[in-house]
Amino acid sequence: MRLGIEVLDDDGGQLRSLHRWLLRDPDTAGATLALRGRHEQPGAMGVGLDLIDVVLGNTVGLGGLLLAVATWRRSRGNAPLVRVEHEGITVTVTGADQEQIERLVRQLAGPGSSRQGGPRDGPRDGPRDGPQVPATLDRPQA
Repeated sequence: MRLGIEVLDDDGGQLRSLHRWLLRDPDTAGATLALRGRHEQPGAMGVGLDLIDVVLGNTVGLGGLLLAVATWRRSRGNAPLVRVEHEGITVTVTGADQEQIERLVRQLAGPGSSRQGGPRDGPRDGPRDGPQVPATLDRPQA
């Protein structure tokens, strides 16, 4: 699952701060995080950095990633707005409560979203409400 994270109204300093925060946060363990320009291809060298390119192995880590973003926002005096985009769906992270994080996960990983980061899944048997986020949003110990 590939996501783009953008800090709105930023001169680049906030984005770099969020990137460092996410690299250290245990909720983002297993995610690949890279700074890049909006129109730059992943892995290419670029001048203007305006996105954090995130690759998750699956949707399980999405709740932890969104919680880490929300916690970073709360730690900032000005609480900059952060947008997260996946496959054309864009959400804005504004709070860290469990209900909001679960809603954002459902929106980003809803029907038509790739579950493993590969091609879109075909039809499913039975209803799908999106991935369920654990009640505590804690990572299990390995």
